[in-house]
Amino acid sequence: MSAVAPSVPPSPREVPDEATFTPTPHGASDRRRVHARFTVDLDVTLASQHNFYGGFAENLSAGGIFVATHKMLPVGEVLMLSIRLPGRTRPVEGAGEVRWVREYSERSNVPPGLGLRFVEIELGGIEAIERFLENRDPLFFDD
Repeated sequence: MSAVAPSVPPSPREVPDEATFTPTPHGASDRRRVHARFTVDLDVTLASQHNFYGGFAENLSAGGIFVATHKMLPVGEVLMLSIRLPGRTRPVEGAGEVRWVREYSERSNVPPGLGLRFVEIELGGIEAIERFLENRDPLFFDD
């Protein structure tokens, strides 16, 4: 089985850092999420310059995604991503930056994986994600 890396998304749109975290008056992030995260079970493929990875999304928001995978990558690495949403003929494609890593632990029942912040999503991709999430219950609620 040969793996084909996702293509570069057409007409990408940059997703500003403020899309994920609330900015403070001084422009720095106060690290509170702006978008609620939703529990999902979706196939996701990731590609770096040299490698191709498969995984599944455990949770998703309009600002980012958690991909359950045993392949740990460094924080700050940018990956091309392809998210298969039900009801769409083709995946939503873009780029995500590794913001945090959850390593495997025998003492935990949560899967290892990567927390990615969207840095670039194809035109209409964020809207497609938001439409998909409209009928789901949030995983976390913000104050």
